[in-house]
Amino acid sequence: MEMLVNTVRMIDNDQAKEYSEGDNNTLTEKLAIGLINPEDFKNLNLTQSLNLKLISNFGSVIIKALQDKNVPLGTINMPVSIWANQITGIENHELLYKNIKVNVEVTRDSVLGLKELINSIKEK
Repeated sequence: MEMLVNTVRMIDNDQAKEYSEGDNNTLTEKLAIGLINPEDFKNLNLTQSLNLKLISNFGSVIIKALQDKNVPLGTINMPVSIWANQITGIENHELLYKNIKVNVEVTRDSVLGLKELINSIKEK
């Protein structure tokens, strides 16, 4: 399913705050997420035990999906973070961080923690 991702700054989902006050688990729980409309959640046949794999022209990432009725249909809002950075990139000499076209797949694969994600980046 094709959707659009918008990276957003959220007061409760701040990478610097989580890094200084939290731990690796809270970083993943609060930042490796995507907020989606309940209708999209239903259309993707998602459950709490499944995750989303987002694939853009720049890369891919696995995140946890959370329902939010305030998110427009066909859109995923992600906190600005290292997880969101995996699908952002530069297009026409500009950083693309809004309306990023992604292919969305439902997966049982795990969301990578911060250290695992950094190691996967280093391996590329």
